[in-house]
Amino acid sequence: MIRTAAVLLFLGLYLPAASLVGLPMAHLLRSPAVLYRLGRFGIGIALLLSGTRVVVEGRENLGDGRNTVVMPNHASHLDAPVLFEALALDFKAIAKKELFRIPFLGQVLRVAGFIEVDRGDRLQARQAVDRAARSLQEGNCFLIFPEGTRTRTGELGAFKKGAFVAAIEADSRIVPAALQGVRELMPRGRLRIRPGTVRIRLLDPVRAGSYSYDDRERLVAEVRGRIAEALADNA
Repeated sequence: MIRTAAVLLFLGLYLPAASLVGLPMAHLLRSPAVLYRLGRFGIGIALLLSGTRVVVEGRENLGDGRNTVVMPNHASHLDAPVLFEALALDFKAIAKKELFRIPFLGQVLRVAGFIEVDRGDRLQARQAVDRAARSLQEGNCFLIFPEGTRTRTGELGAFKKGAFVAAIEADSRIVPAALQGVRELMPRGRLRIRPGTVRIRLLDPVRAGSYSYDDRERLVAEVRGRIAEALADNA
């Protein structure tokens, strides 16, 4: 519990300070790059304090990250920070609207180009997918959890189709990722972080543009199948 308290204390102090420095610089430079550097540094310190070690396999499958969607399984609140710090890409994401209401963090996400989505509003959700497709076409990289929410059982859940539609429209590369160890370190419903090792396995990319909108179910099945197989191999 001491590690968890140290992480929360550090983040509670670091987020406002980094935001007050980074946001004006991002506006001045007309680039969110400084926000990503500050964010990655802060997350790195937090993972160090928590005793979290990360091992990445298949990094070569990322390429240069342009017009790429990284799609991992989702088991813990640790997933996004671990991927953001370990893969060293300036990810954007479609994020639930509640995150944008958090002081400092919400403004950072907006300036960084994250896309807000209201899961209960189908029209707004479709608009978010369209915005993501345009951002991908501009060369940005996205981190999207296709399950939409963390698994309750540890089993891989059903995949939502919105991110796949955006990837098809933008002719993006999808890099499936199998993330293991996070649920054991920070299970859903628990705040405590246990020390340990997280393994990220980046799988062979899939060219979404080779699928049509009518084939989106087949694309979903292909990506989900690859992740499920990788998780089973390392079980």
